[in-house]
Amino acid sequence: MTRRTRQLFLLLFIFLFAGTLVLFLLNRDLARDPLPPRELGPMAAWLAAHPADWLTASAISDAALDSQLPHRVALWRSAYAVAHRLSPRHRNASAAFVRGGLFHWYELSDNDRNAVLAAAAPLLRDPPVFHELLVPLWELTRDLAWLRRHAPDNLNALGALHDIAIRHGLFAAHRELRAEEKRKRVMLFDSQKDALTTYELMRLLPRRIDTGDDPLVRRMLEELGRRSYAPKEVGEIEPLIDYALRRGIEPVSGLAPFVDAPGVVSGATRARLAVALGQTDTATRIELSSATTGAAEWVPYHLDRALFEARRGNAPAAERQLARARITRVDARFLSVAQQVAAILGNRAAAERFGRELKALSRQRPEWEGGCGQNELCDRAVTRLYVDDGEIELELETTQSDQTPPYVEIYVDDARAAEGEVDDARRFVINAPAGVHRVDVRLINPRMPNGAQRRVRMSRSTTATAAPQIAARVAGFEGMKKLKSYSACTMAMVRLASAAT
Repeated sequence: MTRRTRQLFLLLFIFLFAGTLVLFLLNRDLARDPLPPRELGPMAAWLAAHPADWLTASAISDAALDSQLPHRVALWRSAYAVAHRLSPRHRNASAAFVRGGLFHWYELSDNDRNAVLAAAAPLLRDPPVFHELLVPLWELTRDLAWLRRHAPDNLNALGALHDIAIRHGLFAAHRELRAEEKRKRVMLFDSQKDALTTYELMRLLPRRIDTGDDPLVRRMLEELGRRSYAPKEVGEIEPLIDYALRRGIEPVSGLAPFVDAPGVVSGATRARLAVALGQTDTATRIELSSATTGAAEWVPYHLDRALFEARRGNAPAAERQLARARITRVDARFLSVAQQVAAILGNRAAAERFGRELKALSRQRPEWEGGCGQNELCDRAVTRLYVDDGEIELELETTQSDQTPPYVEIYVDDARAAEGEVDDARRFVINAPAGVHRVDVRLINPRMPNGAQRRVRMSRSTTATAAPQIAARVAGFEGMKKLKSYSACTMAMVRLASAAT
């Protein structure tokens, strides 16, 4: 390109910009961007002059129902139709239409309400919008099924719906959402485990773990075994460790870093984990370095260690651990482990003695842990019961509630064995094999809508072992036919009835 050519191009650009400047100065209105009015009447006139202004149409839809215009409902509908037609992919028009409709819900016809719900449905897929509109939509429609159909596909949305179901006594929906949450946790783990941090993986676990979560627990343990992580970065891990050890779920090798993680996991749980991993020297070191080994939290460790030592034939060590567990309390769990230790070590007399003590203990009122008073349930209570090939009976009585009855779930050895409403009083009968069982009673709706605490009294729980014995003794009354005195037979029946009660 020659010099003359460059000069010509430069002169052309100068004349072009000079012409543009002249046109601008002659048409100053081009620089003005007038703002649309804020009042409803002027906004309607503005929209007539600017028919493509979908933002103003959305604003009219938002404000129309708040006005005193005689045709405000028709204006609300038509403004939304214009805005939605001009900008179907933007949420502003639908959000304004829905917001106006919700504030004036009871003024609308059924068709208009359905139109509001149709406009709201796509908005609910966005999690922030869902959590903002969930409560208003529920209060207005009371249609949990519709909310479930249009909720975001995540655990937070399921949890929010679950809370509504529990608070308002929709217990069939509670059971469905509970199962759906468990499936969702496993699906999220399988699809996102490679992208999630260890902390985020742990957050997939529910607050209370039961056997319905075993597939997720096993996946968690396997994944921890494949990862390298810092224990302090994992978050709340102790419930998972306690559950895995109590249930004997493998593999626990992935939990090994927590053995030497004081401050993250309690000393008693670290010692139990060390025993499960076969690190007895480490378990002893943790035990000796703790000043609270006589506390109740150390009893599971002493019992686990006693069984471990018995299985490898170290009777003195097993007896020492049993003695340390006995200091705190002699309950069904202790007697069961003591019986197992005696049987493993070949001490038949001791095993039979502990068995007799277990049977005697089964006739006593159990002691509940975690209740809010003497045998009262406010959230959760746990005990251990001995069953001699019979049933567990649990009698519950409502002491404080409202029109929504308390709903309880009963777990035996972490498996949900019974559940239901307690209107005034209710007896649950649960089949259970012989042995000691961990019974966990959970109140699913512990709070009333006004925030007050629900209370349920666990009046009595027994193991139904006397029935077969009584039946056998009743059969003996066939011999009463030989008695000549009817009164003698009657008195014998009275004595039997007294013995049974």
